Amino acid sequence: MTGLSDPVVSSGVRMEPPTASPGGRARWTINGDFLALAPYGVARYALELTSALDALVTAGHPLARRVDLDLVAPRPAPDWLDLKGIPVRVVPEFGRPRLPQVWVQVQLPRHVPGGLVSFCNLAPVAVRRQIVCIHDLQTRTMPDSYGAGFRLAHRLILPLLGRRVRRVTTVSRESLEHLVGYGVAPREKISVTHNGSDHVRRWDGARSSLPLPEDGPYVFALGRRQPHKNLDLILDLAPLLDAVGIAVLIAGEVDAAFIARHGRPVPPNVHLVGRIGDDDVRRALEHALAFLLPSRSEGFGIPAVEAMACGCPVVASTSPCLPEICGEAAVYADPDDPAAWRDAVVWLRASERERHRLVQAGHQAAASYSWSRIAEQYLALMTAVDDEETVGC
Repeated sequence: MTGLSDPVVSSGVRMEPPTASPGGRARWTINGDFLALAPYGVARYALELTSALDALVTAGHPLARRVDLDLVAPRPAPDWLDLKGIPVRVVPEFGRPRLPQVWVQVQLPRHVPGGLVSFCNLAPVAVRRQIVCIHDLQTRTMPDSYGAGFRLAHRLILPLLGRRVRRVTTVSRESLEHLVGYGVAPREKISVTHNGSDHVRRWDGARSSLPLPEDGPYVFALGRRQPHKNLDLILDLAPLLDAVGIAVLIAGEVDAAFIARHGRPVPPNVHLVGRIGDDDVRRALEHALAFLLPSRSEGFGIPAVEAMACGCPVVASTSPCLPEICGEAAVYADPDDPAAWRDAVVWLRASERERHRLVQAGHQAAASYSWSRIAEQYLALMTAVDDEETVGC
């Protein structure tokens, strides 16, 4: 029986990693803390990039031949994360204390023989030879959306990482400017890696039985409880759309009880469907008049890119960083002006030509965001770190 901190491969065979790889390849480890998270947001970024890196390793990509990659995680990889070229080492979490960041800060560093790649913001401060993705600084720019403990952890740990690690990545130019402006990391250390969109190809609306509004056209939005996601805009917009015969489909973590607790009635044309799967999202997008993203801030805004990849026109907030990411492939409206959102939706319904133009532009824009290309960026960053250390020797 292995101890709580003993590494095992997912097959259950104990394995201690060597400090150097055969053939002189540099050792790099992927921080697998994301396997303990729900597969959304930063965890989706980590999952998709790990899969893309695995594909490059399996295919023998030239950059992948220079590194020896593995993944260390607090639990085995799920069956659907079918890694063929990247082995998984499992380091189970301590049973006590089972507190946030104990696995990442205390356990993980003991099992990193070379460099470390961390995809989900908070990462082990003790590991200097590391590439860390800090997706955004919304704990600073939108503090009301986060609890005090979460804000404190980010405020303390992120600047330490920014000063200590070899490279920092982020997902938009807007986020880069925040990292520099708040003194988290120097500009010369940061690379923009964006998100990908090609995971949407795996979604199949035909597999979904999600009920859709049947009383005319509808727009689709994701309901989030965080204030900066701006659910109020959707609820203020709904009566304006009801007056012109357009329904609103909202998926996500909000329900009628949550809306009522905030003193808001649920408009009669609003359909709340709760949390739904990827196939359901695709079905909703394929039949929607438009996808609405009214956030006051986003690190990247992947739901907008996913909508474009599914052929759904996007109406997005003018707030950062959505114009940067969507470019001319979306219509924009002020996040505090429900009438402007109504006008954009009505315009899309009235102009089939413009709607078709947006669909085509959306497909082109989404295609420019590729997990494989981002994985190549990470391999190039690993190689750059290795080369710098070789020169330093």
